[in-house]
Amino acid sequence: MVEQTGSHLQGLLDTSQMRAKTTENKPYEVFLIGDTGNINRHKPDPVLETMKCHFDKKQHSAVVFLGDNVYPRGLPPKTNILYKDAEDALKAHYEALKDYHGKVLFISGNHDWNKGRKDGYEYILRQEKYLEKLFGSNVMQPSGGCPGPTEINVNPNVTMVLINTQWWLQPGFRPIGQGCGCRVESENEFFEHLIKILENNKDKRVIIAGHAPVYSYAIHGGRYKLSHHLFPFTVYHKKAYVPLPFIGSLLPIYRKYFGAKEDIAHPRYRQMRKRLIQIFKSHKGLIYAAGHEHNLQHINKDGNHYIVSGAGSKLKYVLQEGKNLKFGMKAKGFFKIRFETDGSAMLSAWVIDPVSEKGVMVYEQPLS
Repeated sequence: MVEQTGSHLQGLLDTSQMRAKTTENKPYEVFLIGDTGNINRHKPDPVLETMKCHFDKKQHSAVVFLGDNVYPRGLPPKTNILYKDAEDALKAHYEALKDYHGKVLFISGNHDWNKGRKDGYEYILRQEKYLEKLFGSNVMQPSGGCPGPTEINVNPNVTMVLINTQWWLQPGFRPIGQGCGCRVESENEFFEHLIKILENNKDKRVIIAGHAPVYSYAIHGGRYKLSHHLFPFTVYHKKAYVPLPFIGSLLPIYRKYFGAKEDIAHPRYRQMRKRLIQIFKSHKGLIYAAGHEHNLQHINKDGNHYIVSGAGSKLKYVLQEGKNLKFGMKAKGFFKIRFETDGSAMLSAWVIDPVSEKGVMVYEQPLS
């Protein structure tokens, strides 16, 4: 059953899948863009405008927003001073895509859950309801703040699976079980459902999307540069040049080996990640797409592809070379995957450019 809560329980389809309207055996394109919560509120945003130039009404496609759709703290109550700006952020997403012919999907990130605070569940329900008012039902998945997984068969060759990684990291109340409108009753059952979906689609290309990366060559993955040790507060703000030599190394070291709750090294994050890696190793050729890091990355590990596309509105440091890192770049942009009818797929990375409306393709790689 597709996750819903409250009044959303009405009209549920008696099925474990979301079926796309279009199931023809045709090429399919997926645009992956995350961390767009800081886009321009009252004028066209350069990243979204660049992405729009790739839309073709003759081409079946989907846009997946990979979480952190509203900075700094999701959509608060109307009485909150941040409400108007947050509302304007969501409206800006709609204004950019209101004429888009394809499928639009949003995943939640830690900022959407009130930056991981204990009352984040209220924030994500509020955002989902607002997005449905703008885009229509089932636009945010997994819905109701549930963990997922949500399976979407877009055509005979491609299946998308959306998971709520923030559910695993979130303190306070987290919905689970049929009483909350969720399809799974436990953490273990989540993984069982995920395995079943992958086995049922073993002859198709599968793209799994969640906000938190499984692998990363950037800050949340424990990768820091020398300046972060000398000026540790630049990890949080690029202009916070407060020199703390020697002592300053404590912050990068702590986050690399112990982790804040949004870092890969954090115990809860590690638990989720370890299980996902175990499952993915048995299903070669799948694609896992995430945001969270404010950069662009393509990582090839154990026969699978890990994409980080969190450069929708903010930028942060990323390595450009690494053992399994095929591409890393600090530039505003997005990834696009084109799935052909023969099962092949082509990944490309596009960044904004002052000269070309379509941007510049900075990376292209077939996904085996």
